[in-house]
Amino acid sequence: MKFSISTHFYTRRFVHPLKTGHGIWKEREGILIKLESDKGTGFGEIAPIPFFQTETVDEARSFIGSLGEIIDAENLQIPESLPCTAFALSSAIAQINQSKETKTDKVFSVAGLLPSGLASKEALATKTASGFKIFKWKMGVHSFEKEAQIFDDLISNCNHEMRFRLDANASMDKATLEKWMQYAQKYRSQIEFFEQPMSVGEEFQMRELSAKYSIPIALDESLNGPSGKQWLDQDNWQGLFVIKPSAFGSVDILKNSFSKLGTRCILSSSFETSIGLGRCLELALSLRNNSYALGFDTQSVFSDDYSLNQSLPSLSLLEVKQHSKSIITNVF
Repeated sequence: MKFSISTHFYTRRFVHPLKTGHGIWKEREGILIKLESDKGTGFGEIAPIPFFQTETVDEARSFIGSLGEIIDAENLQIPESLPCTAFALSSAIAQINQSKETKTDKVFSVAGLLPSGLASKEALATKTASGFKIFKWKMGVHSFEKEAQIFDDLISNCNHEMRFRLDANASMDKATLEKWMQYAQKYRSQIEFFEQPMSVGEEFQMRELSAKYSIPIALDESLNGPSGKQWLDQDNWQGLFVIKPSAFGSVDILKNSFSKLGTRCILSSSFETSIGLGRCLELALSLRNNSYALGFDTQSVFSDDYSLNQSLPSLSLLEVKQHSKSIITNVF
């Protein structure tokens, strides 16, 4: 199959800059792509996060520009260093190859995203009122003492059914993580897991502490880059995985991983537009016997026309796909 490609570059400003263990993130840049062939049209999104070891937008744009006006899908080879580009192109090609568009709707449960620091308390109240039961708290930004006090306050404002994911973005050393593991014992039933508390390269130390304190740890940053796939081997890691489909590579790689690890995967956002989000949700349909809420409470962190601009405890695939069509009409 041969196709032509059109692109649309975007820059989006976060309503409130995101404070993470990697620093402050003010803008999200990406590329929307349109593939056209005799068989049909497909769309995808390149949404890089360079501090997660993906390509940059400039690297993606350079590769797309090198492909020429007409691209032969059978001879298309995408470097492993361009996982976001691979996701975008492969998902667009998959859309073309579908005999017809699926009309099946699926409503997914979503974990509420809480910012770091004191702002998390107000966000928790707002999201609780909206019906969220599971929350992902960005931490690892302040000292252990300060954040433990904040988490005490968060827990005190929750009922016992609510659960938390503690996302440190690889900001902790082993001593700090052990402090958190000891502290977390009193809230054990309300902590779903810690998300990548320590740096890439320290997976065995994380595994050791997870087993010692019986609190699950999910790898996130460790899965990125060419060497990240090693942790998908059961012999290397028995814990959970937070997978950002948009930053993981081709849809074939993702589906193969889901078939082996589906019950241990939590899908998470790369702060995509509705176009990329729709592709991610379609992949989520292939997860079997998986009860984890998705980490896609990212629609309201922007105030533009690329997202639904809502923060709700559920997400409709059909609604996202309908919004994708409005984006496509406006930019292509």
